[in-house]
Amino acid sequence: MNQTLSYMAVVLSLVINATGLYAQPIAKMDDILASISTDIQHYTEVATVTKQNEAYQPYIISVFQGQELEKLGVANLKEALLLVPGVDMATDNVNTKTPIFRGSNSLAFGQSKLFIDGTLVNNVFFDAYSEYLGLPIEMIKRVEVVRGPGSKTDGVNAYAGSIHVITYAEDFDGFESSDKLVFKYGSYDYKMGGFVKTYKADDLKVFIDFYYQEDNKKLPAGPDGYSQGSMSAFGFDNTNLSRNGDAPVWLQDYSLGLNLNYKDFSVKARILEHTQGNAYGINLALPENGGRVKLPSYYLELGYNKEINNYTVDIKAGVKYDTFDSKDKLGPDGVNFIDMVQFDTDYTENNVTFTDGIYGEHLAQQRTLYQSSYLKYKGFNKHIITTGYRYVKEETVDMVSKLSNWATGDAALVDYTDIYPFFDKNAKRDTLIFSLQDEYQLNDSLGFIYGFNYEQTSDKDAGFEPRVSMVYQLDTNNIFKAIYSRSHRNPSWQEMYTMNNHSRVGNTTLEPEKVDAFELAYVKKYSSDTYLQTNLFYLLNKNQIHHSATDPQYKNILDTDLYGLEFEYKGHISDEDQFYLNYSYVGGRSQIQDAAVSEPLSNVSHHLAKGYYIYRINDSFSLSALAKYVSSKERASGDTRNTVEAYSTLDSALSYMNKRYDFTVMLSLKNIFDAKVTYPSPPKTYSQDYEQERRNFLIALKKEF
Repeated sequence: MNQTLSYMAVVLSLVINATGLYAQPIAKMDDILASISTDIQHYTEVATVTKQNEAYQPYIISVFQGQELEKLGVANLKEALLLVPGVDMATDNVNTKTPIFRGSNSLAFGQSKLFIDGTLVNNVFFDAYSEYLGLPIEMIKRVEVVRGPGSKTDGVNAYAGSIHVITYAEDFDGFESSDKLVFKYGSYDYKMGGFVKTYKADDLKVFIDFYYQEDNKKLPAGPDGYSQGSMSAFGFDNTNLSRNGDAPVWLQDYSLGLNLNYKDFSVKARILEHTQGNAYGINLALPENGGRVKLPSYYLELGYNKEINNYTVDIKAGVKYDTFDSKDKLGPDGVNFIDMVQFDTDYTENNVTFTDGIYGEHLAQQRTLYQSSYLKYKGFNKHIITTGYRYVKEETVDMVSKLSNWATGDAALVDYTDIYPFFDKNAKRDTLIFSLQDEYQLNDSLGFIYGFNYEQTSDKDAGFEPRVSMVYQLDTNNIFKAIYSRSHRNPSWQEMYTMNNHSRVGNTTLEPEKVDAFELAYVKKYSSDTYLQTNLFYLLNKNQIHHSATDPQYKNILDTDLYGLEFEYKGHISDEDQFYLNYSYVGGRSQIQDAAVSEPLSNVSHHLAKGYYIYRINDSFSLSALAKYVSSKERASGDTRNTVEAYSTLDSALSYMNKRYDFTVMLSLKNIFDAKVTYPSPPKTYSQDYEQERRNFLIALKKEF
């Protein structure tokens, strides 16, 4: 790819200067050639940094451009990720959505990592990033998705995959991003407004992005978990209190991001205030409209990156705060149970009737401090050595637990923070990761990257994790890859430190989940923007963490072998269009540890197919279609419900761009044929699963400056 870009730069420079070349004196020819060389260097640098040469990268990567996604009517990061080969989506009773990579542990979070402009934003409580999935696509310049654990960034291990969101803070001379205003309106009374702004002066560059969005979304749900026996223990039968209705899955959030660069120094900061409805209820009772969950996320990162001869120094230090803050009616009027505080103290069973229902407020705030230092050395022939460390200190800095009076059943809240906490307020964890990597280019055709991470934590050590990848270029159009990597996922704090909760029980003895991944890939490049990528994978997952309504304590109980293939094509049918298509298959078996019998994969779609077509009608109008197919999902062992049905969706968008006044209007219709889309629920919770949006529309207006 670098060679191709170099040739393109040469041709471009020659065409632009053709007339002048014949008129220039021979003495100026050296200056002209020097200018051409500079152009080549510049285009090569841009291609490398922006991953435009992804076909040559030593991992399995898919890249989606923000402006192309806008033409498809894609609204946010979640919808963009649903285009990625092998990626499905799941949710839980609090509507914490998470992408599922290649069928890996569909009932757990933290399987993948999300980076915003290089900063890791997974929260500590869930080890998820659901609050960022609503990031409007107009704020995103590019999405790069690495499937598999082969990508390691500054010592961060990605278990099943990593997502790199690049905002318009990234620009290069000749490739600057425009300032813009964005407004959107859509179904469920969705409203959004935002802007991006860049300021430059000499060595200083300041970039700001801001957006506000809200909706009033409700989705049909029920019967709720009470129909399956939730809150019916100790001889009480509360199944008659089960409800059907609309789950409040509305959202209201705003975000302000700042990227500042001065010479070799950088500052990255973001404030995200995310509030959502309580969806399907913390305790599996369909909630009322007054409840909410807040998942705010704040971070500040300072960086220093300096090239000194053959050395590159990269130093980062940051602080991140994220919070789980819930306020809800946890149980319906008339629910009968025992005084759990008394029972957990001396096992006395005192019956209590909550005439006006059970209410609760729960807050757990975590602070993460981190610092990393990496040194890259390019002085060896054919080798680039990178080594360094990342240190992370996580701790709970605030915890509040308030509930209705367990002794009397009175709905008024009582502060149980000290005597009946829902979370360990003393939870903390230190992690130190040491990394060493060598990029070895044997010749023009064959290159290797090999190295390892070594991790120690104050809980359970992940230990030594190697990675080896090979990229062989038969020529510039035929590339082969072979990758082996080992990675892990540390238990989330919900899995370790949740207390006094009958649907989730924490376990501080959990081991990290581990995976050994084997991947083969072939990339056929037909042109700079047309390619075919195919790959095979085999994943050995150990110690996967599960819990259930009947056994709510989190445990390392499952080993899963996954295998499959992914096919991805991007190109053109004519000169006036863009065409993209992918298909993925995943198979495998799961085995409960210490059990003799394995079983098929549960809650996993074996077949996924996605594609889109964009046709440029003229210089102003374009029309697109986007289709997705998700096959059926089998239930877990012992779950007698029918399989989760397959579904297909079709979206279409019409885009109008006015070049004279630099504005764009986009109208999209999603799920045109009103297909029923459901995400599976665990057994003994919501028996009809979690139904998603049906047919809906979106209008977007963008003005560039």
